[in-house]
Amino acid sequence: MNRCFNLVLGVLVILVGCESSSSEPSRGCGTDIAVGEVQGFGTQIPTRTEGIVFDAAGNLFVSAISTQTDDQLLSIALDGTPTLVTEATSILGLESHANGILAAGFETGQLLLIDPADGSIDVIAENLGAPNFVVTTPWGTILVSDDSRRQDSIDEVTWDGQVSTWVQGVPTPNGMVFSLDQRTLYVATTLEEPGLWRVPVSEDGQAGTPTKWVAFELTTPDGVAIDSEGNVYVALNTTGEIAKVDSEGNVTTVAEGVDWVASLAFGQGELDPCSIYATSLFDTQLDTQLWRVGVGTLGVEK
Repeated sequence: MNRCFNLVLGVLVILVGCESSSSEPSRGCGTDIAVGEVQGFGTQIPTRTEGIVFDAAGNLFVSAISTQTDDQLLSIALDGTPTLVTEATSILGLESHANGILAAGFETGQLLLIDPADGSIDVIAENLGAPNFVVTTPWGTILVSDDSRRQDSIDEVTWDGQVSTWVQGVPTPNGMVFSLDQRTLYVATTLEEPGLWRVPVSEDGQAGTPTKWVAFELTTPDGVAIDSEGNVYVALNTTGEIAKVDSEGNVTTVAEGVDWVASLAFGQGELDPCSIYATSLFDTQLDTQLWRVGVGTLGVEK
């Protein structure tokens, strides 16, 4: 009797498990955009854009920067409509975390933590030079790059504000992303020796010796992103291109005509996970500050 009951119970568990897994939403590629196709995304933002990030819930955030007024953190709806979250003297590179949205204060030398629910801002660290890009680490800290000239270091910041040099030897570092196995940090260098660099990462989060992996001549690498196959995408803003670097270091051009492309993020939530969403450092077309670029490969899910 008990044996029969256990058998029936086991079958029910299997069936429930199958039903549960089959009801989960799939991350299929959008069919309304071709690989390499470039589309303007959403409504016009009156100032140039820089940082872009999705949070774990699939919400999209963008930093809008201005030389005339304070910078803004904007929330972007599915149709591209922007809504103001908050303003600060300087908001550039963005990263999402369970604690909120991290923002690099390029003009102020600060690392900010913004609560997107109410727009409140906490200053996590100061005196960071000209912080440009932010990435959280697998071991629970924050890396901040400074791409001003004659800078070759990436700082590490703890959540209680302690700052130390994580690595030196990466000239004018900008966009950063970890490899899928989290044992390499890819870094775009912008003003000096422009290219894509690799920094080995030990199991305990220590940086190894940086090496220049790919050179990009006559352009300025900026933001980076990684897909689910480990390919790294680099924004080449002065040429308006997005380059793809595979695991062997081979470079192909994914898209052209992405005017002054700055930062990159694969779609999350209800936005296409096989498209890169990108910001534009300067408004050259007067109507496009955000772009959508078809890639055809799933990005990494948050």
